[in-house]
Amino acid sequence: MTHLEDYLKHYVSLKAPGYAVLVTGAWGTGKTFQVRECIPEESRVYVSLYGVQSVDKIHAEVFAAAHPTKAKTRGFFEKFRGQDVGAVGFTVPLGFVPDIANALLRNELKPEKILIFDDLERSGLDLKEVLGAINSYVEHKDFRVVVVAHDDEKLLGKDFRTLKEKTFGQTVLVEPQIERAFGRFLSEIKVEKARDFVAAHKAQIEDVFRQSKVKSLRILKHAVEDLVRLYSALNVKHQKNAEAMIELVQTFTALGVEVRSGQLVEKDLRNRRGVRIGHMMRDRRKAKDQPETPPLVVADEKYPSIELETGMLNDGVLVATLIEGRYPIEEIQASINNSPHFLVPEEVPPWKVVIHFDDLDDETVEVAREKMEQQFEKREVTDSGEMLHIFCLRMMMAENGIIDRTADEVVRESKSYLNDLLDCGRLPPQGPDWRWFDEFDRSYDGFAYWVSEANAGRFKEIWDHLIGSREDALRQTFPEVQKDLLRIVREDPKALFEAVSPTSSGHNPYATIPLLHEIPVTEFVDAWLGGNHENWRNVNHALENRFSHGQLERDLKDEKDWALELLNELDARSERETGFGALRIKRLKPRVLIELAQSLENADSDVE
Repeated sequence: MTHLEDYLKHYVSLKAPGYAVLVTGAWGTGKTFQVRECIPEESRVYVSLYGVQSVDKIHAEVFAAAHPTKAKTRGFFEKFRGQDVGAVGFTVPLGFVPDIANALLRNELKPEKILIFDDLERSGLDLKEVLGAINSYVEHKDFRVVVVAHDDEKLLGKDFRTLKEKTFGQTVLVEPQIERAFGRFLSEIKVEKARDFVAAHKAQIEDVFRQSKVKSLRILKHAVEDLVRLYSALNVKHQKNAEAMIELVQTFTALGVEVRSGQLVEKDLRNRRGVRIGHMMRDRRKAKDQPETPPLVVADEKYPSIELETGMLNDGVLVATLIEGRYPIEEIQASINNSPHFLVPEEVPPWKVVIHFDDLDDETVEVAREKMEQQFEKREVTDSGEMLHIFCLRMMMAENGIIDRTADEVVRESKSYLNDLLDCGRLPPQGPDWRWFDEFDRSYDGFAYWVSEANAGRFKEIWDHLIGSREDALRQTFPEVQKDLLRIVREDPKALFEAVSPTSSGHNPYATIPLLHEIPVTEFVDAWLGGNHENWRNVNHALENRFSHGQLERDLKDEKDWALELLNELDARSERETGFGALRIKRLKPRVLIELAQSLENADSDVE
């Protein structure tokens, strides 16, 4: 029996106690549910004060809850006045309930049942008036009254501490009944296998929730629902590994509770390993230099047997599930398969084995390290994300004396690696989108890069060299690309629009890449005017769209002079023609370039 059950059992046994009972507790602890469990439905009258704007309304709600049949009967209210009262549903409209009617309504009430007032903090009425109305049932009608409220000065006001002493003879602080709530949540799971899975991990889920110190059972309910959704993404191989499932449930539940309770946000789930490593490095400083402890580390310290910065679900999957509410099956399964529980060293890249050195035996890790080193020496890996993982792991090993290198030497060797790939034409060129590096930014293949705070600057140096090298690799393709663009201008002008300007299709490989300026303007205009003149406007549309929205001041600033020269060349060509031929060429000039030229002329005039 809980202390609430024990006290309410005593309270309901009293006759005309002369005081009310306040039941309070944190949000989501199940205050109302527990009170209702202690006092059977046939023995209570339940009234919510949510949004109540007047004392009359309180009395009307009490009567309607105590006598629902009478409250629906128009004739009952008509005996209080000689006109239509318009009773509707379970309440009496405030405009039709004068003080005399309320007095008579209260006379109809007998104290056989316990009055329960809920949502005190959410009433729209002044607190003193609400407590006065409640007290009238206690002092003048001899009712036993239980009030449920979130006892918080921010919600109830600073005067509540004083005012409540006149009404309440006992305050009972409610604690969440985790086991009861869990059983209720479990019974609500419709899919039998999912229900069995959650039930099998009841001990771990409840233990994690208790360690979190969170009181809200609503958050526990969400955690259970999240596990049901996660279960639907697991395959049979995963489900049969009992040890792996325990770890998965513990970590996912802990992170879910921290997110739901507002302790962690999206940025805290990104680069979890990097956050932990950075914090460990900071701990070496003097106390006065200590920065604020990251939220992830604060959360992690609540759970002694769980490591929130690792686990089978990578950062991207955690953001998808706990932040965005998505449960991408392929990504979830791939992440779990990459964990030590399911990873097969012979079937994955060596760096994935090395990065799991904490969970694998030394021999397995050493074999993978040697393979990774061979890949590095032979320049076998060309994927940017994989290269960055290898570079970072080599820096980590150098930092910890595992390989005979300094961190600075690793940086030089990594840059040399990229130079060699570029020189032999094996480095992939920059992608077409302006965020082409998103795929390997901060993490790759579900793993954050292993970068300590001490190596953050070195990692940036490698990163910048990689980005610059891939831009150079793209520039190496420009001669062939430019030849192809001239062909398109001449033979298929409609295709130019998709190739060099942004469209809704998103298939615009050169929309934000400056490369037209390396094509001689005369050759471009020759190709333009060399085709059928009925297609000339297609080139105009492509250039107009390419240079709009200030692009010549941003991504395409290298093409600005070229674009103005193009404008002049069109003027020169039109002057060589007469009649419609000259007019046709004049009309080809992109408006965005005409406006640019005019703005530059005006600026020069202002200077003069």
